[in-house]
Amino acid sequence: MTWKFTVEATDSKGRRGKHSGLVDSHSEASARQGVIEAVQAAGYQPSGAVTLKPKHR
Repeated sequence: MTWKFTVEATDSKGRRGKHSGLVDSHSEASARQGVIEAVQAAGYQPSGAVTLKPKHR
């Protein structure tokens, strides 16, 4: 299943921004975890909840 996501995140200088995109995952919980890990790998810290919506084809 493909999920649309948005999450607010802060970079190392304290600047906030909104990140959005698509993630493929079999469950909402693993999609949420994958988004958090990807944002952290890009050098940001999530500063809000990850919002997920199923993407309908």
